[in-house]
Amino acid sequence: MIAGWALLAGGVAAVAESTAAHGRVHPPFAEYMESWHDFYLLAGTAAVTLAGLLFVALSLHLDRLVEESHEHLLALTRTTLLSFVLMLTASLMMLTPAMSRRVTAAMLIAIGLVGMSMTVRFSVLAKHHDEAGFTKAAMRRRNLLPLIGYLLLGLSGLGIGLGVQELMNWAIPAFCMLLGNAAGTSYELLVTVARHKRRAHGHGES
Repeated sequence: MIAGWALLAGGVAAVAESTAAHGRVHPPFAEYMESWHDFYLLAGTAAVTLAGLLFVALSLHLDRLVEESHEHLLALTRTTLLSFVLMLTASLMMLTPAMSRRVTAAMLIAIGLVGMSMTVRFSVLAKHHDEAGFTKAAMRRRNLLPLIGYLLLGLSGLGIGLGVQELMNWAIPAFCMLLGNAAGTSYELLVTVARHKRRAHGHGES
């Protein structure tokens, strides 16, 4: 009997210790989201800054991008701007105080779905013109990376909705992938259109 009570007491103590450890690993959701404040603040700042630089790059070659032969490049510009806008939107919503787990999950899933659907729509509707630069392989690569990023963001929201807070960590590679791809695409668009414009100008002079 004494051995049984001792075993029961030991079991209760083990459960209590496990519960306490679980509480330390999984803090309340509001407190957990507060720990992400700096990440989303920096991500939103980077997104809006790079979006401004994209507009500057577009203004330099806007006359070329509106041409029919540059239709696919204009579509790529739209997907790039979409990445910046959705990252800024996600950052602003994640910085909103007192958001519940369910609302946070729904917001991340919605942003992931919107990003994937709009990226596919922009890339499918635009006709490719080889003479304007950017091969089809390069276009697929530039559109594939944001699709993966949006997928990770949506899965992160799904995990949060199911109570697995650790899946919020998937937002880190998602944001890095979206930011890195959008910044690289902005640079390639600027250089590609400038080279094409220079070639066209040289042919006109000759």
